[in-house]
Amino acid sequence: MGEITWRDVTVVWARPPDLQGFTESDAAAMGQGQIDRFRELTGRRAQGFLAGRALIRELVRRLHGSDEVRLSSRCARCGADHGRPRSAGVSLSVSHAEDLVVVAATAGSTLLGVDVEQATADGRLDGLGPLFPDGSAPDLAAWTRIEAAVKADGRGFEIEPPEVLLQPRSDGVEPRVWSATLPGRREPLEVTTLIGPPGYVLSVAVG
Repeated sequence: MGEITWRDVTVVWARPPDLQGFTESDAAAMGQGQIDRFRELTGRRAQGFLAGRALIRELVRRLHGSDEVRLSSRCARCGADHGRPRSAGVSLSVSHAEDLVVVAATAGSTLLGVDVEQATADGRLDGLGPLFPDGSAPDLAAWTRIEAAVKADGRGFEIEPPEVLLQPRSDGVEPRVWSATLPGRREPLEVTTLIGPPGYVLSVAVG
């Protein structure tokens, strides 16, 4: 397990073997929708789901100061329980890369997105060329910043990736921060790439 903080955002990560004490009954205690979703999954995806809920429970308990954690993940489009996790008074975002699970959390209703990719996953970007015909296809770190931004925005890839404009700030503050301008949003989001789990690239967006 690992943890890093940026501003008021706490980011934690783990793999399912690190969290074997968290069981199906623990997920059920977080809400019927959580256990319903778990039972739809199998194998690595099911174990990753439980690991993510274990990390969410830990962070929400810290922020709420209460043992009881209730969670909703109802999709706004179809009503199924596969949407963004939500808990009263806390903003959450989850990302998976192979068997690694990353959760970001902060108090309040801040727009929040996190994305993680294996550092060896550059091959995943090979198919992005047609989306960026001007030759501006992102490297892996920039791609995680784009993904974090569209997650924080809430529309995901209803937004075309080239429409996310990343502008680095020149204030000399580390870690470096980018302003992410998205169509239909008046104020830009702030995005950074953090030193996270070894062998992975991790970015967080807030707004």
